[in-house]
Formats: sequence, structure tokens, C-alpha cells
Amino acid sequence: MANTNYAQWKVLHYMWDSVQDFKARWNGFAGVHTIAFADNQPSIDIYVNEFVAEQKHSTQTVFFTGAVSNRNGKKGPFFSGLGICFNSKLPLIAIADPTLDDDMEVGLGWYLGGPNDSYEKNLNNLLVAVQELLSRELIFVGGSGGGFAALNFARSFSGDCSVLAWNPQTDIYEYSERFVKAFLKSRFGFAHASLAKQDWKEFCKIRTDGRISTDVLEARTLTNPRRLIYLQNKSDWHRESHLAPLWKLHTEDPIVDGTNRIDENHLILVDEFAEGHAPPSSKLIASILRQLMDPLKTVETIVFAESVEA
Repeated sequence: MANTNYAQWKVLHYMWDSVQDFKARWNGFAGVHTIAFADNQPSIDIYVNEFVAEQKHSTQTVFFTGAVSNRNGKKGPFFSGLGICFNSKLPLIAIADPTLDDDMEVGLGWYLGGPNDSYEKNLNNLLVAVQELLSRELIFVGGSGGGFAALNFARSFSGDCSVLAWNPQTDIYEYSERFVKAFLKSRFGFAHASLAKQDWKEFCKIRTDGRISTDVLEARTLTNPRRLIYLQNKSDWHRESHLAPLWKLHTEDPIVDGTNRIDENHLILVDEFAEGHAPPSSKLIASILRQLMDPLKTVETIVFAESVEA
């Protein structure tokens, strides 16, 4: 692609003809891997760090990237989690969103693809293949738009998975107009006149829903993952616009500051992790991830350990 620069990652770049080809020959090699799909479907780029090949791990982080706000000519693929996982020596597989490579005007694609491809299905099949190859529980990790992707893929994932998400969107139409409209214009070809309508959300939603997953508003989003830690900043507008509608599908009880417990392995924490929509500190994310790497640890145990340390 014209908008990609694989050399920026300074690792080997492997290209695979299909998921089957990747599954047959990958063998845990570190580097950037491009997996092709039939019928001109978008290829998928993943970054694999050197710790994935270590046999001692029984869990595997899978990072999804949030919005790229100021591209300034930057080319993809865009990967997240490299610093956190390198410093903590955690195995990392980071997924790039091909929508950002395809269109330099798009800063967020929520890993949804478009109306004429099977991107969500293809990425799910790749994640299943990764789990089968590594025999590890996958930990889906992401914040904001990457948090949406983590929740979206975890809610229907057939294997064992856990989720660590912070300040995620739960309905893409309730996010920043600039990012949403850029995505809709690029992927669905909506004209400026359509996006300028007063009822543009309703107009577009009718035409996108059923073709891509524009929201994760169903009860299983919170409970299908084996373990779930959902971090929400108290001062972030996402608390009311994104967390509250999802929480209401589980219970009529209001979201409260502190711990909102579904059970010992599914918790939503509302606290001042950062100001507004800013992400929690990398130190906190790394600490939680290190504990999630132990598949026997419950979420309650992890959260208790974090509160004692704080």
C-alpha cells in the first residue's frame, strides 16, 4: 500500500498468502507479519515481539490501537503496546487497523472494515488461529477506540479470552463527530450533504448497521470474556455516554465510583485514573497486565492488589 511504511518498525517483515499459510509456517517468529486474504479482502498486519516465542507463557496479550489524532503524514501500520510489553517482558501481538493505511484522512476505524469486506470475520479467524498455535488464553487490550475493538472481538470469541479496556467507546456513533464522519465518508462513501444532515446519525446508522458492528451494546459484552477489567475515568464523558448504556443492559443499579462488580472475574472500576479521556498511566496498565498473565488469578484478586499498592 502507498500509505504504509514497514521499515519504520526496524524488524523483519513477513508476508503470508493466507491464514492457513501463516498457521502452517509462522512458528512464533518475531517481526511484522502481513496476512493476505482471498478475493481482494484487506490484508491484516500484526506485530509480534520476541517474547511470544518463549514457551513459559500461558496467556498472550493482543493490543488494539486507538485513534491516531495528528498523523502529519505518518504512514501505517500503527501498532500499540510495544513499550509496555518490552519493559515488562510480556509477549505481544499488536494488530494494525488497515482502514488507517487505506486512507490518510482517517484517524480511527475501530477495526470494523467496510461494507464490502469481511474484515471482522477475517480478524476473528486469525485470532482463533493464533490461539490454536500458541495454546494460550488471549488478553484483548485497548483504550478508547482500541477498547471498543477489544470488547467487540471478545464478546463473540469462541476460545478463552480476557479483556483489559480503558475508557472504551461502546457505540461508535456517540464518539467525536470528526472521527466518525471521516470513517463513514471513507468506508461507506457518504457524501458531505448526507453527513451535514441534522439527523445524520440516524440516516447513516440505518445504512451501516447489519454490515459492520457499530456498537457493542449487549449483555454478553461484559460476560463473554472469561475475565474482564474495564477502567473508566470519573471525569471522562464516556462514563455517561458509553459505559452507562452498556451497564444498564446488565442491571438497573447505577454505575458508582469505585468497583462495580458483576462477579469475581468481571469488574468495572470508575476512578480518577487520569483526567478526562486521557489513558491511565502505562505503569498501571503494565501492572494489571502482568497479573492478568497468571490465568489462575481472579480479577478481584488483581484489583485488590492494585488498591493495596496504591
